[in-house]
Amino acid sequence: MTWWCESSELIYIGGMKAKYILDWIRSDISDAKQQGQDSIAVSALEKYLDHLENELTDVESLGRAEQESELAKYRAENERNLAHYNARQVLSVEMFRSVIALGQSALKSAMVINGAAAAALMAFIGNLVVKQADVSAVQSLSGSIAYFSAGVLVAAFAMATTYFSQFSYSQDWFRWGIFFHVVTVVLGVGAFVFFAFGSWQSYFALTTHLAD
Repeated sequence: MTWWCESSELIYIGGMKAKYILDWIRSDISDAKQQGQDSIAVSALEKYLDHLENELTDVESLGRAEQESELAKYRAENERNLAHYNARQVLSVEMFRSVIALGQSALKSAMVINGAAAAALMAFIGNLVVKQADVSAVQSLSGSIAYFSAGVLVAAFAMATTYFSQFSYSQDWFRWGIFFHVVTVVLGVGAFVFFAFGSWQSYFALTTHLAD
């Protein structure tokens, strides 16, 4: 038995099947039998069917309202999650850009301080040679220039590995990107370490050989 509405569409109330509606009718018939009714008049049956149709319409409307409420809730939650994801993506991109900018600034600083220190020491050594200073002092200061020059070279390599790291990430080569990222960090730290050694060597030369 199939129930059809006036628009010739099969009645489903929130996924309700026709068998469920038949069970509903059988339950009402059973209640009527328990009350001692053995027969049903045609007019009473028509009224019952009208009442059943109204009940099904009310249940169908309630089911649709619940579905619309659930759908609106799902859409709101989906929009909230999407907005949260977009915010996290924007924050990640901005943080990534700031990290890149800070890293490049640090590498540029390492190149500048090492290069400036090497240039200053070369001028100072030239002045010592003119004044015929102690050869050991000149040799010690030359070691400092070697450290500063190495710091400049390492910082330059770090700038190159930064490019390789970004290129690898853009191509989804995450292993190579991480590898070049680690190499860049190591080289950047090494540039500052060379500057520290060069500064210590210069201090040692000035205090030991040029104290008088």
